[in-house]
Amino acid sequence: MGMKEIYVKDLDLGHKRRLIKKLYKVKKSKEYPIGLKFCIQYLYQRNDEWLEIVRIDNYLHQNKPGTHIHLFNKEQVKREELTFKEAEIRAEETAEKIIGFLEGEKNGKD
Repeated sequence: MGMKEIYVKDLDLGHKRRLIKKLYKVKKSKEYPIGLKFCIQYLYQRNDEWLEIVRIDNYLHQNKPGTHIHLFNKEQVKREELTFKEAEIRAEETAEKIIGFLEGEKNGKD
């Protein structure tokens, strides 16, 4: 069995924000013990460019399975077990904190 799309949405949240949610059914394995593969991306538009502020996924990262969080301008990921729904909530909360910082930084330059 390959990968079967369950849910894929690109949502315009307004205020220069987008949330992209992808959920796939995959064969149960060591990498995907519950048979689901997912990715949540929170994007922010700054100076006509879409920046990936937060991405939470359970894709293999450096050949290691498990859910992990990618943050804007950070090389290291944070490993944390989250469900698809928990990942969506965490991505939104975390992204808004980072965007608040970025907007403050921008306003401070005026």
